[in-house]
Amino acid sequence: MKIAMPARNGQVNEHFGTTQEFCIIELENGKVKSKQIISNEGLQHNHGGIANMLKNEKIEVIICGGIGGHMMQALENLGLKVINGASGPLESVAEAFAAGTLVTRPVSCGCGGGHHHHHHHGGGGCAH
Repeated sequence: MKIAMPARNGQVNEHFGTTQEFCIIELENGKVKSKQIISNEGLQHNHGGIANMLKNEKIEVIICGGIGGHMMQALENLGLKVINGASGPLESVAEAFAAGTLVTRPVSCGCGGGHHHHHHHGGGGCAH
């Protein structure tokens, strides 16, 4: 399967909207099979352009740090799965994802004002 991550200096770029390159990693049997950097020069903040570029690469999953809601929507509308809140070296994030051990801390960038109320999921699911 192929995954993409916004990249900067070999790490996951925390700001999806300003990233200038994406690292596309192909995973096979839980290992990084191939790695390719593609530039999205000129596409920053062009939600549809970036989403289509990634879709054309046959990406299935996008792993990122912070991402704005509109961008996330554009990607999900194309059927891509978005995992945010990841950080660290690209390959270890990819392998952790493949192994099912990726730890993410979803944070919303300051793009949409502070939403501190996302812990109330309504409808008592978990009885304490």
